Amino acid sequence: MKYISTMRNLSLSFLILLLGAVAISQSNINSPYSSYGLGEISGPDHAVSSALGNTTVTIQDSTLLNFYNPATYGALGKGQPLFSLGVSSKLSTFSENGNSSSSNITGIQNFALGMSLSKHFGLAFGLKPYARRGYEFSDRVLIEEDSLIYTYSGEGGINEVFLGLSSNLLKYRGATVSVGANFGYLFGNTSNTRKSALIESGSSIYAGGISIKSMQVRAFHYEMGLSYVQKINDKHAISFSSVIEPFQKINGTYEEGLYFGSNYENPNDFDTSSFTQTKSGNVSNVPSFTFGLNYTLRSIVRKGTSNELNSAFSFHASYNISDWSRYENKFDNTFSNSFLNTSSKRTFGVEYIPETDFITNKVTTKFYHRMKYRVGAYQLTLPYQTGGEQVTDFGTTFGFGIPVVVQNSLSSINLGVTIGSRGVTNTQVFKEKYYGINIGVSIAPGSDRWFVKRKLN
Repeated sequence: MKYISTMRNLSLSFLILLLGAVAISQSNINSPYSSYGLGEISGPDHAVSSALGNTTVTIQDSTLLNFYNPATYGALGKGQPLFSLGVSSKLSTFSENGNSSSSNITGIQNFALGMSLSKHFGLAFGLKPYARRGYEFSDRVLIEEDSLIYTYSGEGGINEVFLGLSSNLLKYRGATVSVGANFGYLFGNTSNTRKSALIESGSSIYAGGISIKSMQVRAFHYEMGLSYVQKINDKHAISFSSVIEPFQKINGTYEEGLYFGSNYENPNDFDTSSFTQTKSGNVSNVPSFTFGLNYTLRSIVRKGTSNELNSAFSFHASYNISDWSRYENKFDNTFSNSFLNTSSKRTFGVEYIPETDFITNKVTTKFYHRMKYRVGAYQLTLPYQTGGEQVTDFGTTFGFGIPVVVQNSLSSINLGVTIGSRGVTNTQVFKEKYYGINIGVSIAPGSDRWFVKRKLN
């Protein structure tokens, strides 16, 4: 019966992952910056990461699945796999030359299942977004009593189904060295559309021209991770983590068409002016290197004369650099990467846990003692330029984690809130202010552990 229950749980997990592919494929971004390259490379949509200043590589916890660093899978509890689901919502306000607009996007971000296979190996698989495209803006030019309107829009996204493996290479005198890799398959479609039309006085239906450029991606992808954890003593521990995404060519197909429509808002009314037959080629990612440090301080806090808490502070910091001068686009012969610059990212986060051993002490501790409190900040230099300046992104974050202490389960609900802005110092140039909310649910078996060999007395 235990075997049947385990197989039923695994089958349900696979079914949820498949259903998640449909949900993740929907457009869940609204940013003009996503018109470049493959789109906007997916940021940290994990609720825990987004609460810790968008720190990714340093998170290593037996109760959390961190698919941003594949070297961490072996840290999960043996026989207690974790199913992770993420949902996010983002409210953005755009401004330029005194004009403003806003948008609100909500969507499912990721599905993943991870487990520790033994003392030395870990595994994870799932589905997550890799790059996303979504934007729409327009510009009008007055010509006597009429005017020209230019509308630019883009949509689509590239997702990744991945399988990750990790191995603990060394355990000696409190030191643990782990390596891992995610092997994925990228798939998806993106398109850029440009429309132009003459707006005549007294008319609400506009005739005009339409240009549509679309790309379909089908390619393999991989990234590698490293983790070194040194337990100094019962109170102090320090870790170093890194993730490397090497330069890789991403194969796909490309189509380009020019159309005319008596109503340029109705695709069924388009007449083809010219069409480029589907051709094969490739674009590329850019080599990316992320390094992180984590320091954990544990202490005993006394609450009265007979009660004490096993508290912990955890400090996270990371640095990322991506070389966008290596970006390639073999579909477009006129493409030049001279306008792209090297991008960098700096993050910092702090987590406070009043009671780390909340399962053993769940009877004597209060609800707020079991929660995990998180706060952080980040600063990014994006590869794009606006008004002659390189675009920067700065934000602050906070959030918390709520453990679900039922039958000694490692399940939890996590919330991350982000408040940030991106743009340049010139206030007349395009700028974005945004508010993001990420909700993550981690589901783990309780006392009924999976993959545990049963013995009869």
